[in-house]
This record gives sequence, structure tokens and C-alpha cells, in this order.
Amino acid sequence: MNKFNHIFTAYDKTPYSRFYSSGRNIARIDFISGSCIRVAMYKDCTSLLPTFSVCPEFSLMLNGRERLSLEGFGLCEAEIKENNGKETFLLPCGVRINLDLKNFNLSYYLGEKELFSDRRPLAYNIEGEFGRDSFHYITREKGEKIYGLGDKGGDLNKSGRAFRIECSDAMGYDAAESDPLYKHLPFYICENSVGTYGIFYDTTDSSYADFGKEINNYYPTYKHFRTEDDALVYYVFFGDKLSVLQQFCRLCGKQPLPPRWSFDYCGSTMAYTDAPDSEAQLDGFLARLKETGLSCGGFYLSSGYTSIGKLRCVFNWNRDKFPEPEAFIRKFADEGIRIIPNIKPAFLQSHPLYDKIAREGWFVKNADGTPFLTEFWDGLGSYMDFTDPSAFMFWEEKVKETLLDYGITATWNDNNEYDIKDCDAVASGFGDGYVRASRIRPALTYLMVLSSYMAQMKNDPGKRPFLSTRSGNIAVRRLAQTWSGDNRSDFRDLRYCHNIGLTMSLSGFFFYGHDLGGFDGEMPSRELLLRWLQHGVFEPRFTIHSWNKDGSATMPWSYEDIIPAVRKIFAQRKRLIPYLYNCAYNATEKEIPVNAPAFLYYDDEELKKESDTMMLGKDILIGFIFDDGETETEIYLPEKDSWYLGNKLYEGGRKIKLSIPDEGEMPYFVRSGSLIPTDEAPYGFGAKEDIFFTVYPLEEGEFESEFFTDDGESFGYQKGDCVKLRFTVVCEKNRVRVSYINEGNMDFDVKIRLCDGDSRELITVS
Repeated sequence: MNKFNHIFTAYDKTPYSRFYSSGRNIARIDFISGSCIRVAMYKDCTSLLPTFSVCPEFSLMLNGRERLSLEGFGLCEAEIKENNGKETFLLPCGVRINLDLKNFNLSYYLGEKELFSDRRPLAYNIEGEFGRDSFHYITREKGEKIYGLGDKGGDLNKSGRAFRIECSDAMGYDAAESDPLYKHLPFYICENSVGTYGIFYDTTDSSYADFGKEINNYYPTYKHFRTEDDALVYYVFFGDKLSVLQQFCRLCGKQPLPPRWSFDYCGSTMAYTDAPDSEAQLDGFLARLKETGLSCGGFYLSSGYTSIGKLRCVFNWNRDKFPEPEAFIRKFADEGIRIIPNIKPAFLQSHPLYDKIAREGWFVKNADGTPFLTEFWDGLGSYMDFTDPSAFMFWEEKVKETLLDYGITATWNDNNEYDIKDCDAVASGFGDGYVRASRIRPALTYLMVLSSYMAQMKNDPGKRPFLSTRSGNIAVRRLAQTWSGDNRSDFRDLRYCHNIGLTMSLSGFFFYGHDLGGFDGEMPSRELLLRWLQHGVFEPRFTIHSWNKDGSATMPWSYEDIIPAVRKIFAQRKRLIPYLYNCAYNATEKEIPVNAPAFLYYDDEELKKESDTMMLGKDILIGFIFDDGETETEIYLPEKDSWYLGNKLYEGGRKIKLSIPDEGEMPYFVRSGSLIPTDEAPYGFGAKEDIFFTVYPLEEGEFESEFFTDDGESFGYQKGDCVKLRFTVVCEKNRVRVSYINEGNMDFDVKIRLCDGDSRELITVS
């Protein structure tokens, strides 16, 4: 018997799908769109777990979606030719796919050049040729570049490396080397000499991706994906890098538009809530904000507020630390600051609610029905089983009773990696009986966040809920913001967290950030803290958070002598919020990342090198300092555009040396042919907004620009209750003419000016 010789035959077809079999093995191809296909390989007796990741039409999906469903896709009829054991499919995007029915080998071509193909002679683990798991081997081109996989460290280009794809509570991780981190995201973009493609493996099982670390004498160079799943379902996307990313994001469902307050500075620290006088510490925080004049939108309340003794007990308020939680929350709300409380999905055995939850059977269980116990925060505890509808509702009720009823409007869903690897631990499943909990860890995280989300929506249906989650798979993008987790306080981690953030963005998590200053370690030095803040100015989440070894709290005023510099940096952040918020709208409506490496928009060889720069939207380019004692960096300006730095215009395609002192706001480049909204109101605690539009004109020519804003918190914008400005800018030798129209229902005072140094006449027409 030759296991490496499996002949598949077609047994069914529809206008959008093809079905094949070889013995008990089923293979299927679905033409999802004109530039995307789905491939599935499984046994005829396999019951596929549902997917929570794929959601082309927004749905809360309490039980997930059938993994091979076609609902919601803009399906495509490919041009198909059949010839002597081979089939050819031509997609509208111009990609030709050849299928060899021997071993079900797929090859993808752009023109006459092979983009990539399944590895011959065998790419799939059809009859145990490669062991127990499901495998997919494909070709690898020397020098190809690979981006994605979620929160992965090291360089942006992951080629030549290997990664575990599962969730881990990676406290104090090394941002260059540690793996895995917090997210389960088997999606990547590959760029080679022929073109670009993306692959998403739709599974919640623990998996492994090897991008060339493994070599084998019997095969040409290859890369491969391995998963503990008993089926292989994957999507292949074609197009340029941005198009591939956008297609993946649309497949998985839109991110919600965050409330505008969440883009302001949000404070946090473990030290305040771990202290016995927590509320006094937080009163001191509020007083220091007023004293220093720093603006603040929220405060992440660490889990010490739930403590019983030294243990953390979710939904418990420590009344010694917070005698009247409702009054405490109202005190901050009256100053415009939202409290964002930490909640965790596991209950220690000593928790007052543990026995009740155990009696109801709402924990992940052992095979005998008893609660599954695992290490969790200084003791043994059990995870909530959110696949049980009653457990899901219980969590929702507790979020309301212990948090929302006190005036809280946001939740911080933390420590939700569901670190369960024991094969005997089971969850209730999705209506078809128990399922091994280790197989659905990211789904359990998603359902936790969904339960919190539903509690918030029901409590105040007119306002957009704000949630933050540390873990999950791509499904949580539809509900919450995320961050890079428990990083370290050192310059090396600052550099590589920069890459982790951009990697998350290239993986579909557009609303992300970091614990500025570093979470774990010593109090950051003056210089390190300032460099972290300068970096955070340009990312969606702007939060200082720490658990310093000496018990101190990293705060904007940790060093009295840098407060003037911090104030300048914070003022720059506040000034950019109108632009950031507009970028957030474009992220939700157009799948354009808030942050990205410049190579996502420019096909420029120089940009394919590792870089200390990033884009904010499509119009702002920033370079950073990531090394102790350095004050200068060299920034490459993408060609095909010109770039403003202050009042000076530089041609693209060149490198510019830039001085960036640590004590002050950040210089940045603005693309010519853009219009940037900024808040020019005097900066300070409780200051109001005053938006100006600055035109960065072309030397000659015409361009268009769009701007969105709204009340910052409701869903009214979905019905037109917003500002939607469309600008047309005509640039001539002696004048710049700006015309605009507001397509929204909200009135708006449009204030327009030319950038410094441009002496042309400005004409505005509404």
C-alpha cells in the first residue's frame, strides 16, 4: 500500500463549490469571492466544531457558525476546466488555480508564474503519513516575507521562524523571543517575488506554524501549518497586502467604533488597588491630574479591588478599600473619567461564589462532572464554562449587579487565556454534547467577552460599550479593544513591542496598545518613560500601567522634573484625537488600520527592511527612538509622495536624519495632498474641543479628503447623526481652493488653514 498515492474523484458540485473524495477522505473547495477560496480536508465521519472567527455579517453567535457555511459570502462562479485527472479554476482577480486530483495538490498562478503551491508529493496528512495532527505543507520561496499571526514578537518579518499558536498568560515576556503570547490567530500574509497572498486557518485548536525553520532533504524548501484539530479548513486570499488584510477582516466581521473618550489618556496601576487604602490612592490620582492639568478619559481598575485577604475574587468589592463603590465611581464620572474594572473568568476555591457555581455545573468539568481545577492567581481555581447558556447568563447578571448597577460603563476582561491543556477537561459544548475544553480555549474567551458585552448593551443600549480583552482569537475584534499584555520595563521591549503592535494590526486587531512604561520590572527611567509615552501618542490605546517590583506606581508624575515634558506629550496626544478618531472610523468602515508599517501602502523596496517607523492612518509617518541615550534617527520617506515636516517639504524616496529629544512632543511627517484635523483648544484637565483642519497641499494638482466625527458615544452615526465632511482641494501655483460638503445631519463649524510656510492664497467654499 502506498499511502502517498491518494486519488480523489469529484462527487458533487454547485455553482460555487466542488466536492471530492478518496476513501473516507473528503476534500472541498468553495469560491468565497472573486479573490478568495476556502479549502477543507476532513474525514466523512468528522463532526466539525463551529467557528466563532468567521462572521461576514455581524452576529453575536452564542453557538458559533457552521464551519463550512456559505451564508453571508459574495460567492463567485469560477471559470472551470477539467482535463485528465486535473482541474483548473480561473478567478476574476486573475489567479489561476490548478488542482491535481492525485493527493489533492493545489497550485496557484499569477500569469504564467507560480505564486505558491501545495508541497509535492503530499501536502496533507491524509492517512497518518505525518503523524496524528492535521498538516498543510506549502512551498516557500527564499527571501519571501511573512507578516501576521497576532501578538508575535521579534522582527515584523516572521519568515524563517516557527511559532506556537495558542494563548498563554505570558507575564513579563521577552518581546523579542517569548512564544506563545496571548492571542490565537493563525492568519498570515506572504509576499514573494511573484505577488502576495494570505492564508487563514479556521481552527480553535492549539496549532503550530513553521515558516522555514524546519528543513528536510527529501523536499524543496517549504513551510507548514499543523493543528491538533481533526479537520483542516483554510481560506486563501489574493491581492496586494492591504487588500488581503481587508478581505480577512471582512471575513471575520467589523470592529466596533470605540467611544471617543477611550482615545484620551487612561490611567492604571496594580499598586493603587493592591494598597490597603486604595480609594485614597485613587483620590490622590485625581488630585494630581487637576494639579498637573493632565486630561484623562478613563482608569483601568486592577483586580486588587476584589481582594479577600491576598486573593482576588471577581465580582467582590473589598469594602475596606472601597467602602461605597457607587460613590467612588460617581466621583470619577463627575470629572469625566470612566472606571474600567478588571474581571477574570476563573473562581478560586475560596471564592464565596465557588460552591454555588460548582453545584450548578457552570465550571469547565472533569469527565466525572466535578469542577476542573487548575493554577490561577495564588491558588487553585476553576474556569467558567461559557458554552453553558446558564453560566453565560450568570456572568452577564453578575457584571450588571456588581459593576454596571454601580455606574460603571466599561469592562476589562483579563487573564482569560483559559490555560487548559488537560485532555480530560470538558465544556458543555454547543448543543451536541461535551467538547474537550482544550480544543475551544479561544472560543471560551470570546464567549466571556460576549457575555460582558451583552450585559453592557442591555444596561445602556443607546451607548457604544467599551471593553478591553487581553486574550482571544480574531473573533474578539468584533467586541473589544486589546493590548500587548504584561510587557517589561526596558528599552529592548519598547523596540519589540513596537513590532508586536504592528503585527497585531497586520493581523486584524486595529485597536491595540501597550502598557506604556512597561508593566513588569523596575520603575522605568525618566528617559524610558518619556520614550514610551512618545510612542504611545500615535496608537489607539494610550495607557500607563505597571506592577513594579518595589511596589511603586508608574505615573505621568513619577519624576517631578519631567512633568513639563509629559504635559507637552499629553497635549500632543489630545491635539491628535480628532485625527485618531477619524482613523478609527476608517478602520471600522473601510478596514484601513489605525497603525501600519508604511509597506502596507507603498510598494517600495526600501520599506521592506525592518524599520523604526509606522504610519498613523495613511497621512502621518512617525519615526521613533528605541535605544537608551540616542536622540537621532534616520527615517526613509516613501517614494511617489512628498512629505511635510513642519514648514519644510521633502521629496519621497530619500532618508532624513531627525533629532528627537526625549523631553517634548514628537516630530512627524505629513503626506502632501492631505488634510489633518487637530484639536487646537488650550490643553488642560476638562478642556473642550476646538477642531481646525490644516491643509498640506500638493505643489499642483487636486486631492480629496474625508472627515468623520459624532457625539462620541451613541449609535446615532449609523443613522446619519454625525459629521461627514467631504473635502475637495485644488492646488495651483498661487492659490489653494478648498470646497466641502457635510453629508451628515450634525452641524459643524469648519475652520480651515494652510500649513505653516505655505504663502498661497487660501479660498474656502462650502
